[in-house]
Amino acid sequence: QNVMQVPRADKLNEGRRLAEVNGCFTCHKIKGFEDRWKPGPGLEHIQSKVNREWIVRWLHNPKEFRSTTKMPRFFHLSNTSSAEDREKSNAAIEGVATYLMTVSESASLTQPPVTGDSANGEKLVKQIGCLGCHSLAGMPANDFGPELSGLGSKVTPEWLYTWLKDPKHYSKEARMPNLRLSDQEAADITSYLTSQRNNNFENQALPEVKPQTLDEMALGYLQKNMTRVEAEKELSQMSRQSKQVFLGKKIIGRQGCF
Repeated sequence: QNVMQVPRADKLNEGRRLAEVNGCFTCHKIKGFEDRWKPGPGLEHIQSKVNREWIVRWLHNPKEFRSTTKMPRFFHLSNTSSAEDREKSNAAIEGVATYLMTVSESASLTQPPVTGDSANGEKLVKQIGCLGCHSLAGMPANDFGPELSGLGSKVTPEWLYTWLKDPKHYSKEARMPNLRLSDQEAADITSYLTSQRNNNFENQALPEVKPQTLDEMALGYLQKNMTRVEAEKELSQMSRQSKQVFLGKKIIGRQGCF
């Protein structure tokens, strides 16, 4: 009772740690985990953080962007690798990305008011404690916070600067503390971290989604609540974006992203 680590119970302690960092308790009810935070970031303002193309590439295989991510790969698995399955996965991914970019709300972002010094930003990252929670290529590995490698391929300077100045401005549930950085310090760190890019990830071609595949998947979900005739009529009145948003919401619900 009331101890962080049970003495001489290495397997129990490691099991509890894995259950926490992988978010088992967000889908399953587990005694002792009722009030824990979700391990994944909030998506309420995701349209202000990344672009649609980044989400699509990320969902195809998260580890191609960040090898240390705890985000599981949901699509293009060994049991869904047929040509038909890949087409359906491509449509599902495009739907999720479109849904998130359409439904999420924008957050007000601030342009760095001064020019950042990347070299000083690198020094600050090492000096002010960033590496106590985060890892970065060529620097000590810590996994309490997300890895920062390739960050310039993910977020804009405006987002990162605003986040560094006040993390809770973007997300009220952010665990990142306000480091009380000056404008110059925040601009310097922004300049350094956004210079870290993952070019292989950025250069990945986006797969083309066949309209008939999108229609077939959307129709399948529509038929769960109406007749085929009614579903076909509903589908005929939907734009391509409406179909994507509809399908994306269904996929998010099925996969338990929330």
